[in-house]
Amino acid sequence: MGLTGLSPKYRNPLLLALAGAAALVLLFTVAFDALIDWQAQMALRKSAEIRAQSWARNFLETTPSARRMVEKGVATSSEINRFKDSFALVGVIRFVMFNKDGMQTLLSDSGVLEPTRLFNGKAQEVIQTGQPAVFFHDHDDEEASAVSVDTYVEVYLPADLPSGERIGALEVYVDVSDFEEALEESFQWMSGYLIIGTMAVLLLPASAYVRRTRQLMRKDKQLLELTRYDHLTGVLNRDSVSKFLDEQFADSTDRGNLGILFVDVDHFKQVNDQFGHACGDRLLKHVADILRLSTRSKDDVVGRFGGDEFVIMFQNTTLQEIRQLYRRVMEAASKPCQREGTDYVLSLSIGAYVTSDGDTRQSALHRADLAVYAAKRQGRNRVVEYSRDLEGLFSQEKTKVPA
Repeated sequence: MGLTGLSPKYRNPLLLALAGAAALVLLFTVAFDALIDWQAQMALRKSAEIRAQSWARNFLETTPSARRMVEKGVATSSEINRFKDSFALVGVIRFVMFNKDGMQTLLSDSGVLEPTRLFNGKAQEVIQTGQPAVFFHDHDDEEASAVSVDTYVEVYLPADLPSGERIGALEVYVDVSDFEEALEESFQWMSGYLIIGTMAVLLLPASAYVRRTRQLMRKDKQLLELTRYDHLTGVLNRDSVSKFLDEQFADSTDRGNLGILFVDVDHFKQVNDQFGHACGDRLLKHVADILRLSTRSKDDVVGRFGGDEFVIMFQNTTLQEIRQLYRRVMEAASKPCQREGTDYVLSLSIGAYVTSDGDTRQSALHRADLAVYAAKRQGRNRVVEYSRDLEGLFSQEKTKVPA
């Protein structure tokens, strides 16, 4: 029996109920779509901000000419091309640099700019506050026509050198089109439920949305996390070690009691030459395992600082604790490791240093480096603790001692 067969007494309330249900479904559909759009945009903004910060930090820490480029807008074509090559790693598509007065100095699209008076208020605000500013642009935005991708996020960041000095600001454009497409594909199936479902059904896509969004953001975070570690040994890489040191020396009131062990593998080049790079790689993994097992707790930091150079850093320590730790390292290194039935005894040169309140990141690394250099000069396979006597000792010839 259709609705026409019902009496008006029942038909009209049913029609009203159906209309009310349809209106309710429509209301929840509109509200839910708005919620999806909002949370998706928040996810895109946060992902882009993390990637922009990673790229900017790498640029400022590893580019000797960073000050010249930011303050004066002077960059060679090879420098511009090198930056563009690094874009693909984190989805950056272009950048703009501003000096500390908020004046635009350099644009990656066109390279070096002519003298300009282009002032940017957003950049000036970021320079003054030190807080990033993030703006979302999609294919419906008129400003997006200046960029070749459908959806991107514009991130303003303060340009802080590793020393902490702020020299200007960076405007970084991050492509989030693929991430947005993944989010859209995740929610296409929800439309049918929203059209024919009830409020109970509407809860299912909501929970699925949250779960899928978290999965996508977790995957994105995992990809970014991979950039923190050395792929060969599994310990932190040089950039992560530098970030840790920046955090330790950010507080000008408490810079003491940070223990640093600089560890250099002796005769590493000869190992590579005699046994091959595969053997050299296994040796580096062996050293990394020794250092990890010798640390006190999960708060201690082990990193690979260079080809055959490692560093251990631990907070709130004393010289006595450092001695206990490097003795454990040297004891473990003295046990022969085997390669194809042949015993090989590892040789390590170690420099030890505990920071004081007057230290900076540069002075701490310099003193640990002086100590390990002295260990190699004194015959290798030993530990040297930093002392003031080492200052100036090698000032006339600080050439690299062969590994």
